[in-house]
Amino acid sequence: GGQVRGFGIERGCSRRDLRFRASRFDGRTQACRGGRRRGRNGPFSRKGRETPCACVRRRKHARSPRLRGRERNARDPCEPMPSVRPDVRCVSRSNEGKGTERTRKVATRIATNVAADARDAMLASKGVPKVPYRTPGEGGYQWVDIWNVLYRERIIFLGQNIDEEFGNQIVGTMLYLDSENNKDMNVYVNCPGGDVVPSLSIHDTMKHCRSDVGTVGFGGALAMGGFLLSSGAKGKRYCLPHTKIMLHSPSGAARGQASDIENEARELLRVRRYLMQVVGKNTNHTEEQTTKDFTRDRYFTPEEAMEYGIVDQVIYPRRSAMLGL
Repeated sequence: GGQVRGFGIERGCSRRDLRFRASRFDGRTQACRGGRRRGRNGPFSRKGRETPCACVRRRKHARSPRLRGRERNARDPCEPMPSVRPDVRCVSRSNEGKGTERTRKVATRIATNVAADARDAMLASKGVPKVPYRTPGEGGYQWVDIWNVLYRERIIFLGQNIDEEFGNQIVGTMLYLDSENNKDMNVYVNCPGGDVVPSLSIHDTMKHCRSDVGTVGFGGALAMGGFLLSSGAKGKRYCLPHTKIMLHSPSGAARGQASDIENEARELLRVRRYLMQVVGKNTNHTEEQTTKDFTRDRYFTPEEAMEYGIVDQVIYPRRSAMLGL
């Protein structure tokens, strides 16, 4: 019969045995990490023949057209695996360009994990400032992050877009501070706006607290941020001289059946009516006037906001500080 690398094809010899003989004769099984020998009854006996490694099994299917592209792009399993995150799954090159839903989901998950790692690394490198703080009634000082110190001084910051999670944090902080004593709380507003529902929850909590809740606008108080700025206790609403203030009507979107769209539109009109009533009460204007004024985005300078009734006072730097005294 024919010859395969010096071994004759014998009667009853299977193709699998020939492959084992060729791989052993070639020396590749001995060089690969996956090759191993079982038993002691000879290299070609049923118990003692060598088990091919992954690269030998791959060469078995090398002639298959269906697996040719996949095997060409696959890495050698005998090489050491690179150190990758255990929760990130790699996408093979053969799946690129297919546009399957699974590939897009995996790619989105990988991008989200990479962005989260970058953000966590940035925050870890910067860190949260800590200051020495002495708790009333205790003699020693302890290092506490600056946000907790400000909370203990009854100062609350609205410094980001208002969503459900952030709204719950602000509501919980205000309720806890109100349970301690009845001293005034100050909410510093530098907010680009946010969702209507969590903003209304903050507004209702400000009115529910026994303590007076003052507001201080700095940076930008836009949309629901401007609404909360005007909702502070009368006489305790302030803003800095370069604060950007904007108010407008709420907006939304609806889809589905005509009845669902009608219900959503009716609810949006109800929310707008309620917001205009609250703003009119805060600024001493009628609901019709506020509805007309805030149909579109309306921006205010600090002086215009004080004249309209959104804030009570614009805080300017002291003359001695301006002169450097």
